[in-house]
Amino acid sequence: MEKDKIVWLAEEYLYHKKTTDWYWYFGIITLCLIAFSFYVHNILFAFVIGIGSFTMILYATKVPEIIEHKATSREIIAGKTQYPYSSLASFWISLPKKEGGEKILLLHSQKTTMPLFVIPLGDANIEELHEFLLNFIEEKEEELPLGQIFMNIVGF
Repeated sequence: MEKDKIVWLAEEYLYHKKTTDWYWYFGIITLCLIAFSFYVHNILFAFVIGIGSFTMILYATKVPEIIEHKATSREIIAGKTQYPYSSLASFWISLPKKEGGEKILLLHSQKTTMPLFVIPLGDANIEELHEFLLNFIEEKEEELPLGQIFMNIVGF
């Protein structure tokens, strides 16, 4: 009997645990940027840096929930977010290059504003998911976006 959907549990988004040092570095960089903005007499830039840093700290401290992901015959569902196959150009399953890395599903969208979605695979059966998705959407090798690589390096 052929499956009509595949279900797996994974975090909402990729998460990197932050150390106390990470917060210290972040604070020092923020203070340096604010000091620089005062030095060049740009109060608006200081305000933008302050608001942006506060927002980033809020997101940095938020731990992702474990949510249910589904691949059905019509779409991929991550929690409450739906990715219909009709709006996707291709998919790629990226396996970790080093020990302890994350398995992720990259969905290449046809939309120009959000071209690539990154979905953690958690406890998903990779082979089963791969075979299932091939029935509905083209497979095309993708690389992580430069922004995502930078965020991984920074630990965000």
